[in-house]
Amino acid sequence: MRPSSWIEMEGIREIIDIIRDGQEKTAIWIGNDDMGIPRHLLQGEKKSGIISDGRTIRPWFWDGLCAIEGERYVYFEPCRIRPIYEISTSARRNAMKIVRNIAFALRDTKKDFLDLITGIFPLYRIWIYGESDVLILPPDLGDIFAVMRSDERKEAEVNWIIQGNAEKPFLLITEMAELLYFAAAGCFPFSSEAARESGYKEMPLSFYASLPEKTEGLINFIFHAKSREMRDIMGNRDGGENLNWFLIRSESLEWGLENRTEEERDQAILKAESSEEYKAYFQSREKKAKRNAFWRVKGTIIIVATVLTLSIGGFLWSYIGNLLEPPLTKDLEPEGIIEAFYAAQSDCNPDGLMTALKGFDAPQQMEVMNLYVSTRTRMAYESFDPLVNAAEWVSEGKPEVPETSNIYGVVLEEIEQTGENTYQARGIWYTPFPYNEEETFQTEEGSIPVYLYEITQSFTFTWNDRGWWNITDSEITESSFLGAESVGTYPRQRQI
Repeated sequence: MRPSSWIEMEGIREIIDIIRDGQEKTAIWIGNDDMGIPRHLLQGEKKSGIISDGRTIRPWFWDGLCAIEGERYVYFEPCRIRPIYEISTSARRNAMKIVRNIAFALRDTKKDFLDLITGIFPLYRIWIYGESDVLILPPDLGDIFAVMRSDERKEAEVNWIIQGNAEKPFLLITEMAELLYFAAAGCFPFSSEAARESGYKEMPLSFYASLPEKTEGLINFIFHAKSREMRDIMGNRDGGENLNWFLIRSESLEWGLENRTEEERDQAILKAESSEEYKAYFQSREKKAKRNAFWRVKGTIIIVATVLTLSIGGFLWSYIGNLLEPPLTKDLEPEGIIEAFYAAQSDCNPDGLMTALKGFDAPQQMEVMNLYVSTRTRMAYESFDPLVNAAEWVSEGKPEVPETSNIYGVVLEEIEQTGENTYQARGIWYTPFPYNEEETFQTEEGSIPVYLYEITQSFTFTWNDRGWWNITDSEITESSFLGAESVGTYPRQRQI
């Protein structure tokens, strides 16, 4: 849901002019006043907000609160003020300047003014003041907004702006990039389930608007910066101090987008999202989202807390050791490392899967971890290893397997070098569960299902100073469902 729709849905004018004690005032709607404001929020001295023009900061004061026809407002001296969301419409031409003014305002403020509980700055505290200045509401007034906003509005103005895989002190930088993305596209990059559930991979900005290459490049870099790059940027700073990096990097960037109406924005979004290229990209994101959501639910169901603690604890010690010792793949060329990578996946060996990785998480890492823990749990309780290595099972002619087994693994079909240090691998993944609910397959008694997916995965390698190759990036670039097979089973008693 886009910002313009929230106000229509709630039937409220966001900003109004009122007469208070015989004087003209400007007022901002806070929320429904059915239950009034909690008394503790009205105690103590009022704090001042700030107005930023990108060069100076000056204080801003609010006069008081009032209720009008069951709605609560905050009022103050008359001024021209607009919601921050208008950077995608009537203030779009000045969006870069406005976002930089926000960064300037937040850079030098104290921690108690920022009040970054979630790591980001709530959008209900940011308003456009005049043409391109920004008004930042004080934290005490922000608390009143937080209490009186509807849950849907708070979700949109806080949680949608959190990029879940970013370092917390880096989140203010990602928020500035998200505002630029919103100004260009008209929607936030991580507001959809598909984006959040697929590793925070947003729809490419090029679907919605054409920005100068360097400007789009900075936004993309911020969204996809690796943990090491974030830590290099942050240093020992936290909170608003990190915004100085954003101000320096964005100072000379061009913007070049013009104002538009809400109707023009919505029509542009509809046109972009109706294209075949967009639909194909969205479907791939949605499939990955469903798969990740599936594993989160299954993981909660099948993992026993004690075993999880012991298993992950041991794994972390092993992982720490791997940071210090050369990996087992140190003498292999990239093709051999990829083969070892998939062999570890087929064995559900998280330690082996990560042995050559550096600075990122593999797309299948959570899947392997969940299966690893669940199989170890069953081994502990049932004295039975339920995991059947799919690559070995296929090479043996797909024989019957012990009842209640899980067939999992990768049959690698092709490894192709696509660039100087980049490779692409294609293979068939065999899984005991479908990645999408609509692909669920019912088998007869005495058999189990196995689901087949053709997967293409890219790998980027870097030669390190210590003398071996590391996988420094990997992504699932293509995925298609091939179908499901019914596999015959036999009672465990037949096992030797």
